[in-house]
Amino acid sequence: MVSIEIKNTNENILIARKIRDENKHAANPFNLRFSEDNSSIIIEGEKLVIPEKKLLIEEMQIHGILRPYGNGFEITDGEKGKTVNLHLDAELVKEINTIRSYVKSKTQHDVLLELFKKGLEQFKRENEVE
Repeated sequence: MVSIEIKNTNENILIARKIRDENKHAANPFNLRFSEDNSSIIIEGEKLVIPEKKLLIEEMQIHGILRPYGNGFEITDGEKGKTVNLHLDAELVKEINTIRSYVKSKTQHDVLLELFKKGLEQFKRENEVE
């Protein structure tokens, strides 16, 4: 999760609106809120875009990695994993595709519950035999 925090002033409200509009346009999910005492404007999301370089002001606190992006900047999470390319044999690809098609119509909760139940049953069977 990345965030931008700036003091709540009239000028900064305009900056926050421009950042908000750019992220809406870019379809980046974000949350815009004020601190409890309304002294700060906080924008949070998985990735945020600052549309113009001039909008990056000194009093802005940024949590994340700031990179040039078009005419402005992009803020991404430094804790994200890296993409790697793997070359898998045909049998493993077939098995992965079978699993993918099986879980495609299920929710994450359903899949985890089913895995937990199967693991518990396997554990009970192994302990009964011994």
